[in-house]
Amino acid sequence: MRFTAATMASVLAVVGVLGSFAPLLAEGAGLDGVEQDLVARINAFRAARGLATLTVSDTLTAAAKWMSADMGARNYFAHTSLDGRSPTQRMFDAGYPAFGTWTGEDLAAGYTTTADVLNGWINSPAHYAVLVNPQYHAIGVGHGYTTGSTYGWYWTADFGGVVDVVRAVPAARAVTTASVQSHYATPAQVALPPDSGYHASWSAQSPDPVVAAGERTTLVVALTNTGSRGWYRGVADQQANLGTSEPQDAERPDLAADWLSANRLTSTTTEYVGPGEVGWFEFTLRAPITAGDYRLGLRGVVDGAAWLEDDGIFFVIHVLPSIAASGSLSFVR
Repeated sequence: MRFTAATMASVLAVVGVLGSFAPLLAEGAGLDGVEQDLVARINAFRAARGLATLTVSDTLTAAAKWMSADMGARNYFAHTSLDGRSPTQRMFDAGYPAFGTWTGEDLAAGYTTTADVLNGWINSPAHYAVLVNPQYHAIGVGHGYTTGSTYGWYWTADFGGVVDVVRAVPAARAVTTASVQSHYATPAQVALPPDSGYHASWSAQSPDPVVAAGERTTLVVALTNTGSRGWYRGVADQQANLGTSEPQDAERPDLAADWLSANRLTSTTTEYVGPGEVGWFEFTLRAPITAGDYRLGLRGVVDGAAWLEDDGIFFVIHVLPSIAASGSLSFVR
């Protein structure tokens, strides 16, 4: 999830209607004026769509501020920090109960105003899905500028499904009960997922291939992340793979070509697939030397955590005795 550098003038102040959505802060939340403005904009955006506004979490704020500072100081831009931690792990390490609820993260770099940051996220389908996820009830944001870094400004917004700490609003920021009720939804009592948080549903796949004996062909499967946790390529116990089924975990050396193993074909083509996003799995298979039809059953799996839903995904590989051209890739359901 990366944005190109943007050059704009000055940071916007909280004005007009956004003042109505200024975040209620716990005493130790520590949002500066710019960060409060970004939360206000996100809350206004959600409220306009009938979604609950978000309560600022001290722990999510700490996680977000750390991430923005670390990206600038170490000059990188990625959801996995250079110490190898995923967003969920960083939120947990900051004290948030991240492994028992919904979590998400949006990043931006190069933007100098909160308006541009939010517009960048709105115009990216993956980031938009995070902004409008009704499962989120808590937020923490952080931003910072690092001289000499690639993008200068770095922004992080961390989202969670539960409000972990609720404190009285400081007197200096207190508002009437009536105004709170008119602009803020009472944090919902969110039931924690009773499972690993990893789920998926079939989205698309390439057509059954027609290939000459011994030749190779490339196929694609798309799965929608319907769980509460993201898939992180290269992170143990959080990487979504495409595994074999029929039977489950069956080794297929007769078809394997540059697979992860004889029963794990590939991982996602992108480093991160968040809840609600579509993950693409591209793999190559080698046709057997004997002509005929060969069935290959597939199922998503996060090794070390859970098998994803069995949607009955399969290909029938039509192997011809002589070289024949296979059709081009298309994606239908």
